Amino acid sequence: MIELLALFFVGCVIVLIGLSALFRMTNRDAGSRQFPEMQLKDFVELRALSFRNFSVLFSDSDCRILRAEPRFVRIARRLRMDRRRMALTWLGAVRSDVLLLWRLRRLLTAYGISQGLGEETATTASIVSILVFLSILRVCVFLFGPFAFRQTASLARRHIEAYSRSCRAALGRLPKNKLAEFGAEWRRQYVSAA
Repeated sequence: MIELLALFFVGCVIVLIGLSALFRMTNRDAGSRQFPEMQLKDFVELRALSFRNFSVLFSDSDCRILRAEPRFVRIARRLRMDRRRMALTWLGAVRSDVLLLWRLRRLLTAYGISQGLGEETATTASIVSILVFLSILRVCVFLFGPFAFRQTASLARRHIEAYSRSCRAALGRLPKNKLAEFGAEWRRQYVSAA
């Protein structure tokens, strides 16, 4: 019976310590976290990532349909060239979006929104790898056309969207009292320069 009471007492102590830690954590984070009223889209317009017909841009289904008819072969060739041009334009816009997100992340880091050296190093390595990947993809699309790289472009888009979410999370860690100053600095440095 004494062991049962001791086990009950230890359980109660563990529950109380857990609840105490939970309430302290929410009170401490409430002042430093920014709530949903501050969105990433308020600072950065990601034009390329919001493109709705991404899957059609890298799909060759309509070109194959046109090539099946002998009288539409020339139109299919022209469509292929147009798609190449549009894919290269889209990849250039994606590169601009990534660079804009990187600038935003660097400004957030300058404002003290950082998870430490390890995360910042991983973020920088991620950005460099994304930019290199996009450059290689642009060269491949230029040389071989967009249709062979549909899955590769989807992979690049997923990585960029993940980086966008990490920027959104970092923006969410910006204290409310620094929001106006951060917004003014962002507009001064990057929006007016564009």
